Amino acid sequence: MSKAKTIVLKFGSSVLRSEHDLPEVVQEIYRVWRTGEQVVVVVSAFGDTTDQLLGRAISICAEPDEVTLATLLATGETTAAALLALALQRAGIPAKVFDAAQASLRTKGSVTDAELIGLDTARLLSEVQRFVIVLPGFVGRDEQDRTTLLGRGGSDFTAAFVAHKLGGRCVLIKDVDGLYASDPAKSSKRPARFREVTYETAGRIGSSLIQTKAIHFAAAHRLSLAVTCIGADSGTKIGSEFDRIARPNTPKQPLNVALLGCGTVGGGGRERLLSLPDEFIITGVGVRDRKRKRFRSEQDDLLTEDFEELIDRPCDVVIELIGGTTRAYDLVRRALRARRHVVTANKALLAAHGEELQSIAVENEVVLCSSAAVGGALPALEAIERAKAAGPIRAVSGVLNATSNFVLDEIAAGLGFADAISAARKNGYAEADPSLDLDGTDTTQKMILLARLAFGLSLPFASIPREGIERLTATDLQAARDRGTSVRLIATCRRTAQGVEARVAPMEVPQSHPLASVARAQNRILVELVSGETFVASGIGAGRWPTTEAVIADLMDLRREIFAEPKKIAQIEEECVA
Repeated sequence: MSKAKTIVLKFGSSVLRSEHDLPEVVQEIYRVWRTGEQVVVVVSAFGDTTDQLLGRAISICAEPDEVTLATLLATGETTAAALLALALQRAGIPAKVFDAAQASLRTKGSVTDAELIGLDTARLLSEVQRFVIVLPGFVGRDEQDRTTLLGRGGSDFTAAFVAHKLGGRCVLIKDVDGLYASDPAKSSKRPARFREVTYETAGRIGSSLIQTKAIHFAAAHRLSLAVTCIGADSGTKIGSEFDRIARPNTPKQPLNVALLGCGTVGGGGRERLLSLPDEFIITGVGVRDRKRKRFRSEQDDLLTEDFEELIDRPCDVVIELIGGTTRAYDLVRRALRARRHVVTANKALLAAHGEELQSIAVENEVVLCSSAAVGGALPALEAIERAKAAGPIRAVSGVLNATSNFVLDEIAAGLGFADAISAARKNGYAEADPSLDLDGTDTTQKMILLARLAFGLSLPFASIPREGIERLTATDLQAARDRGTSVRLIATCRRTAQGVEARVAPMEVPQSHPLASVARAQNRILVELVSGETFVASGIGAGRWPTTEAVIADLMDLRREIFAEPKKIAQIEEECVA
């Protein structure tokens, strides 16, 4: 397996002001996680929760016992960590919460201003290979197994300590994009931002933003800290030899976005876009019938049935989420020729016309992004890009269809085929007509996209042997289980002496195989290099929010590229994993 890098992201109460901020925090985590880094997240309590809890404690007992008070205040961080993990799971990102006891975050000294001295490094390094780990900051356990606190701003200390122990990077995400010469909120003119500073300078000018204890710990262990904000492509590095001022940031205007389709994923995309008014302005939402009951209550002036007119309106990006190939092909081609960037989750369209559409995009100096087309939140195309950077690829395989995988697990649990499909629909993992999922068509289309990126060739759909799961029964699955194997619908594509060979079919794999443990709606991809090194990525492969997360991630990446220094369009295409 490839050795991924570990990064510790810390989100403080100035960023996590309430539960309404969870989607933006999830998107920031997903932005990092989809690049292949192993992510540990340290969180503070929401907003002024700690102060509220302290006030409640004092209202009941004027001089509360320190241990009891610490136990109460720790619930703020515990709540924030658990809710963030749930938000990550909803978005299709595998996440697990570790409390201070499970992580063995050991402390010494004062109950309310303790020092961290220990961590179960081996366990965290093992678990972070499969999950985004969420840790409550500010909290530890002492030698008497009492809950202890790390002082005001202690989540910064936790993040620095964990990063040091895991040998990873530490990024403190605040409500400003770095350290400034003076407080931007108190200055009529924007003060200078530092690109990098020494530990001494950070301690002098950054103590109101970063816990001093964290800065001292970083200095003692020569650990670099990065300070930035959500969505920023720059920040301040703490731990340099000299102080350096950054170039002034060019103000970024919101991108104008036309949304084609407002169904399951389109509706999720619309909701997320409306929550990001500083980044995006919706110029219109294309729907097939604006009189449908679903839209009547909205009284939304943005709704239109004229998709072509919507594309022709001034806009920067068109998001295509209508599905199918015929109409979608005409609309995407029109958008690209009108010099609109395009974000799509349409694997059928790209499997049939992807190469042509890419050529049109390049000719018109725009970008076609499609990370959501393969496996919802699963960063499949990104995994192939990382693998290609490490060496030539020998094979790609994976469980790429959430509907089929969910149905197989439900049948194995005792449901009949029809009831298993109904359960998939109820959970949002199956369409009204799931035949293209069950017969392997959807998986084959995704394999075409993966093979195109991995091996640089387009496999005709008809050339790929395809078999679905329709004929499998509970008896078949139980017999496989008795043999110590699991049945999964697996797509494989391998370079051979005769060329590149691909196949989609149900296969029995040993329980020890990485694809055997892919459960319910989860997807997983394995990319094997000629050297034998393997890259693995997992994520929920269907549903409104996993697919929406991937679409918004493409859109955010595109926004950063548009406002970055000028680059050749080919370089932008590579970075957008088009």
